[in-house]
Formats: sequence, structure tokens, C-alpha cells
Amino acid sequence: MSNTPNKTNTSNPQTSIPDSWENRINAAATFMGIKKEEVLQALSELGVEEEPAGMEMLSDEDITPFGDIRKAFCDTRNIPIAKVRMAMKYLRGSKDSAKTDTISPEIIKMKEKYGVKLKLEHIPTDQLLEDYDPKHLDNPITIVLRKRYEDKAVIVFKPDSTEVDVEATANYIADIEQGFQEEEAVESQGELVRLCKVGEVPSQVIEEDPMFEGSPLKRGRSLVNRANWSNVPIEDRQFIRILVENEEIDPNDRKDIKDILGMCKTGLQELKDEFPNTALTFRERKLTQSLPNLVMTMEQAESSKSNNPFGIKRNY
Repeated sequence: MSNTPNKTNTSNPQTSIPDSWENRINAAATFMGIKKEEVLQALSELGVEEEPAGMEMLSDEDITPFGDIRKAFCDTRNIPIAKVRMAMKYLRGSKDSAKTDTISPEIIKMKEKYGVKLKLEHIPTDQLLEDYDPKHLDNPITIVLRKRYEDKAVIVFKPDSTEVDVEATANYIADIEQGFQEEEAVESQGELVRLCKVGEVPSQVIEEDPMFEGSPLKRGRSLVNRANWSNVPIEDRQFIRILVENEEIDPNDRKDIKDILGMCKTGLQELKDEFPNTALTFRERKLTQSLPNLVMTMEQAESSKSNNPFGIKRNY
């Protein structure tokens, strides 16, 4: 009846794109000529959101009739009916995508820019880079660039971000095509950054779970016990990591978790008063600048996951 996230249409393996909530929304926004935030807002007004079952709701005509979609976009937002019908093919998902999977939002955008007789292979790299998104490995632009540069690291990202520095990338590619030696790092916005292969993004620093070493936080929440650390200051988190290291609390004990998070609401001093031995260790490590960092890269998180595929053991 419905689609599940990450399911890929295989009717045309050379041109199909993964069926996901993000791809449906982006495609609908492209065909209707509006921002994806407007698409999300209109769907939200109909009660359709990504979680817990947004894709299934969109795919089911009985749950989300086209009449409701038409009212949300045509009547309320003045989008022409033809554009809404085209976008609807993507909002519905794989049932209809077999008819349209040779047309992606990237192709539509390129055709508008360069004309209908388009072959991406013939477009210069610097112009492809303007619409290159390294997070979407299966879109046509990424595929062309990967064929063009294979395993060469040629993409420059702006410092501490996943935003492509188009000008720096184009300049570097022009240099190596003229015969200059390949490099491992180049300057972007006055700072040295490492080059990446097409489809790669720079290592991003993420927060580490204060109670579970090697486990990242996702939007501030623990992946192990769902504890919310969003509003807990860094020094409180560092203190709690030392508590765990000193075995003064059990990270698998629900009561310990609840009590500790409750103390964090009143401040670090309450934690120090409750655990004087750890307070001493904390003070000494702070003086020597050896407090736990509580940050990690995505590569470290993936490595930790592969080394422990069944997750951290829970005792509750």
C-alpha cells in the first residue's frame, strides 16, 4: 500500500532516485516553483508531517486525497493546477515514479538554465558545481562529476562547513587540468582545508553522550537511553562523564539518570556538593586542561557502531 523510507525505485536504474521524504519534498518544491519550507507548511496544515508516517500518508489517496492537496496549494497558495499535478507524482512516491523517474529536480533546473537539448556530460564543471549537492549521491550532477574525476579529491568546502566553495573548487580543477600538481589541501576563505572526493563531505564534529563513551548525541538526545542533554552546560556534562569513569553512578540505572539530570537543572554546584571526590578530580583536570572533550567525528561514531553492532548493553 505504502512506501517505506529509503526504498529505491528500480524501474530505471540509470536515472531513478531514492524514494525518501526529503526527495519527495524537494521535487515537489522544484516543480511548483516554491521553497521546500512552503511545501512542508502546506502539508503540515493537512496533518501530514515526516514523522511518524508522512510518506505512507502521502502515498495513500484515501488518507491524503488529491482534492486536499489541490486546496492547500492551488486555492490557498495560488499554484497553477498543472504544476501541482506534476508535483503530485513525486509526493505520491514510487507508485507513480515509474512514469517520471527519468526527470529529477536537478535535470529540470538545468534544462531551465541551458535549454531542453541538455546533456549534463557537456556542461562545464564550474557550472555543474553551482547545483552540486554532495549529500545526494544518486542525483545526475553527482554521477557526472564522479565519472569525470573518479577518485581524485577535487572538491573544496568552506572552513568548518559542508558548503562547497564553488570558486575555489573550480580554480583548483582548472589548475590540475593545466598540469599543476595535485594537492591534499588548498585555501578557502583564507584558511587551509582538505580536498574531498566527489560525494564526500568533510568530517563533522558532533557531541558525544556524557554517559556513554563512543556514542554520539542526536539532536541533543542519547541514542542509548534517550536522555535529553540539550540544555545541560558542557561543564556539567564533563563532570558527569568523570562520575561515570569513577563509577560513582551507573549510566544504565534509570534512577541515577533521573537524579543526575535533575541536579543539572540547578547547576554544577549541586553536583559538586553531592559528589565531592569527583569535584576534586574535576577541579584538578580543569587546571591541567584535561577534561573530557565530549566531541567526536561522524567517522568515529560509525566506527564505534561497527565495532559494537548490537549497541551498548542496557541493564533495564
